[in-house]
Amino acid sequence: MISSMTGFGRGEIERSGYKAVFEVTSLNSRFLEISFRSPRWMTAYEPAWRTLVSERLSRGKISAQLTWEKTSVDSSLRINDSLVDWYVETLKRVATRHELQSTLSIGDILALPDLWVTSATGDESSEIEGIAQEALVLALDRLQELRAAEGAKLTATFRDQMQRIRDTGAKARGLAAGQVDQYRAKLIKRIEELFGAGNYDMQRLAQEVAYVADRTDVTEECDRLDIHCRHFTDALNAKEPVGRRLNFLLQEMNREINTLGSKSQDLGISALVVDMKEELEKIREQVQNVE
Repeated sequence: MISSMTGFGRGEIERSGYKAVFEVTSLNSRFLEISFRSPRWMTAYEPAWRTLVSERLSRGKISAQLTWEKTSVDSSLRINDSLVDWYVETLKRVATRHELQSTLSIGDILALPDLWVTSATGDESSEIEGIAQEALVLALDRLQELRAAEGAKLTATFRDQMQRIRDTGAKARGLAAGQVDQYRAKLIKRIEELFGAGNYDMQRLAQEVAYVADRTDVTEECDRLDIHCRHFTDALNAKEPVGRRLNFLLQEMNREINTLGSKSQDLGISALVVDMKEELEKIREQVQNVE
């Protein structure tokens, strides 16, 4: 079953005095693009997180944000004193140079980026990494559930749209089958109007009709269009990502429909071609959202 590329997942783990909340958002993308937002002191864990995401997802613009909280009094985190000193001294120097009145509150200090650093032991660091990763796994589980649910809706829509294209193609085939006879009758009538009944070369007429029949024959185009539609429908059941394959099949369908339209001299077929191209464009827009 196909999967959508858009979705959202949230995972929360609270254990050992820590609380991790991962929120993962997925949008359309031709490739897999992964970005993380987390406390700076946790950036060392991001390569492992990136590997985890790439094992679960193959396409999409993935944005993952981690909110980390210490829920117990005992903490391995501490204030980055040297950074605070640097901020305070720098602000004082700027205020003195420009004769500014400035006060720095504890709230201002707590809002400083990279204020906290970790002094965790090896065991604590491993626990921290495990909690964060579990939260990410939960978020990815939820994200994939939503992407799969959206994919199921798209699958049902695609099946209906493919059937409409196949039915329209069958109608075009039926109309095309009568084109040659219509052209032959029209040509004979025109010749008789100009030169009188029976005043024409039957062999030359047969050659002209044969030429038009060959030029306007759309049997192959209709056959290939039907085959592409069936391949598209079959691909919807694949377990692996098929977004690129579906897009390629749509390009092939569009080529066959264009050829069918250029060969046909029947207004009814031309109208059917417009209907199929309109349906195909709707599918193309939706396929951009398939993983």
